[in-house]
Amino acid sequence: MWTYIVRRLAQMVYVLVALSIIIFTLVRLAPGDPALARLGVGEGSVVTREAYEAERIALGLDKPIPVQYVVWLGNVFTGDLGIDIRAKKPIMGLVIRKFQKTLPLAAGGLILGVAIAIPLGIIAGTRPFTWVDNVISAFSLFGVAAPSFWIGLMLILFFAVRLEWFPVFGAGPPGSSGIHFKHMVLPTIAVAVQLIGTQTRFMRSGMLDIMSSAYVRTARAKGLAEHVVILRHGVKNALLAVVTVIGLDFAAVLGSSIVTETVFR
Repeated sequence: MWTYIVRRLAQMVYVLVALSIIIFTLVRLAPGDPALARLGVGEGSVVTREAYEAERIALGLDKPIPVQYVVWLGNVFTGDLGIDIRAKKPIMGLVIRKFQKTLPLAAGGLILGVAIAIPLGIIAGTRPFTWVDNVISAFSLFGVAAPSFWIGLMLILFFAVRLEWFPVFGAGPPGSSGIHFKHMVLPTIAVAVQLIGTQTRFMRSGMLDIMSSAYVRTARAKGLAEHVVILRHGVKNALLAVVTVIGLDFAAVLGSSIVTETVFR
């Protein structure tokens, strides 16, 4: 399994490089001039040729696009994403400030979601078409279909307003900084519910395919205990599908976490 994971990660690097080349080229070929935007050119404004050329040189736009890409890629690896045109501040600082709460929320939701989804998928996959499988499948369908903001509102209504176990909103007590556990519980659960839905379905589907395969029947014929067959032959191979989509799910969670943050803000 680890060989498969390493191979998939290596393939991911090639895909990211190819996508970065395509996106960088499209941005450079798109209409508009970053130099004029940096100079704040608008209606009635006048910019000298010397100022315009100096700005292009400062931005590296006087070089060929391949050279610009290499320079940009080197800057990215050193943490330099450039300067925001409007804010006049480093982009990396703005991104870090925005992600101070989004990233822990997304990571917490991903960890909680995967930790719950994998056991649920194993149980449903090893007991197909039973009442246990039906209950888990219904819950996973709810997680896939229910919007994260609605889940957040329901959690606030029940656990914060009615039971008063957790704060209704906010990232921490007034005047405090950092992340506070009680304020993170409900939004983390709201993010995790959707992940539980998708990951449980992937795990269940993988377990159904693996447990009906020939080598699983052979393992049972050899007299191996059922839990050994499930863990060593079933779970180990079914996890490959889950691991494949975890990266995609994390990217989706980063986007949906913004909506969840808005609900709990």
